[in-house]
Amino acid sequence: MKILYIFLFISISCIKLNDITFEKVITDLGNLESYIKEYMKEKSYSQTSLTHLIVAYIRLGGYSTKEWTIAGGSIPDDLAEYIKSKDTEKGTTAQATQTYRDMVMPNGDKLDFVHMFAVMNGIEYGKSYSGNYAPLVGWGGDTEQLLEDIMNQQGDIESLMEIAKTQYFRIKGGFDEGDLIADLDATILLNQKNDDNNFADLMKEYYTKVQIEEERVTQFVELSFPSLIGQKDKELFRNVIFKVYTDDMFIKVLECKAGLRDPRLTCYIPEPIKEQYAPHQKAAVYVVSDYFFENYNPSTPSEEEEESESREDEKEDEKEGEKEHEKEHEKEDEGEGSDTTEPTDDSKFLNNKFLYLVSLFGLF
Repeated sequence: MKILYIFLFISISCIKLNDITFEKVITDLGNLESYIKEYMKEKSYSQTSLTHLIVAYIRLGGYSTKEWTIAGGSIPDDLAEYIKSKDTEKGTTAQATQTYRDMVMPNGDKLDFVHMFAVMNGIEYGKSYSGNYAPLVGWGGDTEQLLEDIMNQQGDIESLMEIAKTQYFRIKGGFDEGDLIADLDATILLNQKNDDNNFADLMKEYYTKVQIEEERVTQFVELSFPSLIGQKDKELFRNVIFKVYTDDMFIKVLECKAGLRDPRLTCYIPEPIKEQYAPHQKAAVYVVSDYFFENYNPSTPSEEEEESESREDEKEDEKEGEKEHEKEHEKEDEGEGSDTTEPTDDSKFLNNKFLYLVSLFGLF
């Protein structure tokens, strides 16, 4: 019985350790950014940006392989020790940001905090070189993992999609919910980061506003796939996202290393996808693409709003036209006008404005 109590105590303690509150993450993140700023000032460090040092430092807590060093770069050898000494001096826990996996957001959902900063690291570091690490370190790399999860399954594209959706996508152990949210939010938050703000404040504001999937998916899609802005066609989504995925050289290398492609001497020169895995590749990408499509809500006026605005504009133009017509009659009565009077500049402007508005709202 005593052993049972000890086991329960350890289990409960582990749950509490893994249940990272949003408030604690924000506090530790704020301290971390403050300490890194102090480090850069004391050391006159200018080789990389503040943002790079923050995201790379956190990423190293869970993603420190050689491949990730290539994708995310490195940090100064003495930075980790500097932050540790600051924690000791101030009684803080900024170092803990490297260990946070499941962060509880204000709405109760969880995301993989370290994964999110690793994605940010890959995106910001890639922009300095190739500019195209974003799919690899984020949604594309996780989609490739989803492809590996179903590569030994049998069936057509639709049946493979069903397996992927019900057994692997957004489910713990594969391309799970925490990874998905981290992929999306990393892109959105990094896009908002600049020298005049900090991650702690950005996250507080963002997670207070973003409460539903549609809000984050919409922002992510419009940042990541500009050609899909305002579009609501499932096939178009599939085609655009499939092309981005299959054109990415780094993802091809991942697929080659997983046995989905043959190497041409080396996997860094991969052959086309093996024929038997072509349906699996489409199924994995389509599952992710359909998720984006189903939750994308363009922030453009509805057709009804556009028609209503058009009608209001027409009414305004009609009123202006009537006023001009009355003015012309007044001039004729006073002997100042004739049937051959040229339209006034204002009249020409109104006529042109009317034509512009009509053409704008597609009434021709």
